[in-house]
Amino acid sequence: MKLLPGVYQVAGPNVSHSFDATAYLLPAGDSLYLIDCGTPEGFAQIVDNIRSLGFDPSRLARIYATHGHYDHVGAAGLFAQAFGTQLYVHALDREQVETGDSERTSASLLYGAAFPPTPVHGVIAQGDAFATDAGSWTILHTPGHSPGSCCFALEHAVGMRLLIAGDTLHGGYSPLIGSDEAAWRESLRRLTSLHFDCYTLGHTPPLLLCDADRRIASVVQSFANYYTPWFKDFVRTYPY
Repeated sequence: MKLLPGVYQVAGPNVSHSFDATAYLLPAGDSLYLIDCGTPEGFAQIVDNIRSLGFDPSRLARIYATHGHYDHVGAAGLFAQAFGTQLYVHALDREQVETGDSERTSASLLYGAAFPPTPVHGVIAQGDAFATDAGSWTILHTPGHSPGSCCFALEHAVGMRLLIAGDTLHGGYSPLIGSDEAAWRESLRRLTSLHFDCYTLGHTPPLLLCDADRRIASVVQSFANYYTPWFKDFVRTYPY
């Protein structure tokens, strides 16, 4: 689904598989980029979604990861095999992806799956930038949910600022995946010092949330007020 000119959501709830986090297709001249790419379970549907938008998946050059978790980049190896797509991840989440650490990547914890060891072709870092048809993107390193968590900020050609937040907003916390409350608080503090017109996040049907600055500030206000250990995973059946 088209969210803005040059920005399409191709994975996520009601878009691909229920395991998939949101993923975004970004045309860039003769190439296509993805921000995140979903799980192996959703791979075929995501490819079909790309084709249904009129794009050729063989043009998929790069996947930029918000972080190295199964629901966000579990399908990266399949994209590499099918289309030669290269995966770019922050250095602090690289090892768990390349070694297939199923706990650290949340694959076994939440999805009852094994993370396939996946080559990482390049690393991303705070302040890195790249261009697409939509405009210029800047990478914000926002550790907390995971050590290598990142957001992507777009200066859109139409004059608005978009934040793709991944799991930096509303993401889960667990020491088993390397979550760090102090680092997360600092990441959120930096986010609220910036201006965005709209944003979207890691687990949502296609949408853009406007009044972004106030919404993000409200989300940050609720961060870590109270932890719950009663989170349900996505693979077992809970009768109640």
